[in-house]
Amino acid sequence: MGHSHGHGHSHGGAGSEDKSPQRGRRLLIALALNLGITVAEVVGGVISGSLALLADAAHNFSDAASVLVSYIAWRISQREADRRRTFGYARAETVGALINLTTLFVIGIYLVYEAANRLFNPVEVAGTTMLVVGIIALVEDLAAAWVLRKELGSLNVKSTYLHMIADAMATVGVIVGAIAIMMWGITWIDPVITALIAVYIFWHAYKEIKEAIAVLMDSAPKDFDYDGLVADLKAMPSVEDVHHLHVWQPDEGRTALEGHIAVSEQDLAAVTDLKESIKARLKERFGIDHATLEFEFSLHVRHSRELLQDR
Repeated sequence: MGHSHGHGHSHGGAGSEDKSPQRGRRLLIALALNLGITVAEVVGGVISGSLALLADAAHNFSDAASVLVSYIAWRISQREADRRRTFGYARAETVGALINLTTLFVIGIYLVYEAANRLFNPVEVAGTTMLVVGIIALVEDLAAAWVLRKELGSLNVKSTYLHMIADAMATVGVIVGAIAIMMWGITWIDPVITALIAVYIFWHAYKEIKEAIAVLMDSAPKDFDYDGLVADLKAMPSVEDVHHLHVWQPDEGRTALEGHIAVSEQDLAAVTDLKESIKARLKERFGIDHATLEFEFSLHVRHSRELLQDR
């Protein structure tokens, strides 16, 4: 039996695009802005008695943690792969995200409890303070999004950017609630907005935690065309069969593949050319830039050779 191993990959954590010093600086600026928002909303929430502000502060603090994870992951991703972590360090970000998102669920449950308690035991809310702090938070949310806008080529940073936009939308809800309290004295709107923010947190965390778990479970990307991949490989010249095929995500933004390709071609140079053609097809059509392929003679070729040897 003949085997030809073709490895189309590179190790060392995330790709070289994650090593931009500008990206690190922008993440630190976004982190500082989020921490500023959190402090302002905690102080404003305590002074005004607004649970909605405290709810938004909790969400912004979790986002600050997410930005911190992104920054740490950016730093770790610059490490070269070593003998123990031969795939590199890129998954540290996914592990951190899973921790943050789990904590976010706990925060959401607490906010629902506090909102229900506030509905049955209403307290006076200072609408003016709530409005001023809400406007400050909105400006800082938009500023953080503006800082990160040039790094949207990174899925990691893009997710943080979307957090900032979503936070801005939640803060608009706080501002609307403050105006309602100031104009019509509708104090119950504060716990209602808190509950809505908690629902948003649940939805957002659930959506993202599935992605983190998928990466840690070595799943293929969502909606990956597995059947189309197999059909494409089998349609390649000289390819007789494809088996032991595995597709997974080494980390967010990268897709890897390994598999056995049974071929009728016996010339080593021709098999090498086929290997390069397959790699190009995998990258172009399926976004797979990390491929480990093992080539072997198909069964009928081996059977023919055995018959010839018997003669």
